[in-house]
Amino acid sequence: MEEWKITPEELIRLRENCLQCIRDGELYQLRNDAKLRAVYNTQSYEEFKDVVDAAHLRPVTRSDKANANTKNRLWNSAARD
Repeated sequence: MEEWKITPEELIRLRENCLQCIRDGELYQLRNDAKLRAVYNTQSYEEFKDVVDAAHLRPVTRSDKANANTKNRLWNSAARD
């Protein structure tokens, strides 16, 4: 029987594929949970869609605002327009 050898490139590709599957699964769960909540808490399809589309977002924390890398970032770009 032929001996199986896995190259480092294949291992890296496999790792990236596995991590992407995990991220996709987490996003699916977040969106599904948001759908289940939104079914009972929204009045229109647009509101439902907005809730589901924003399911993966987290509020900006105080430490995010104090971080030197993000301190000068415009947090609410919609307010600028």
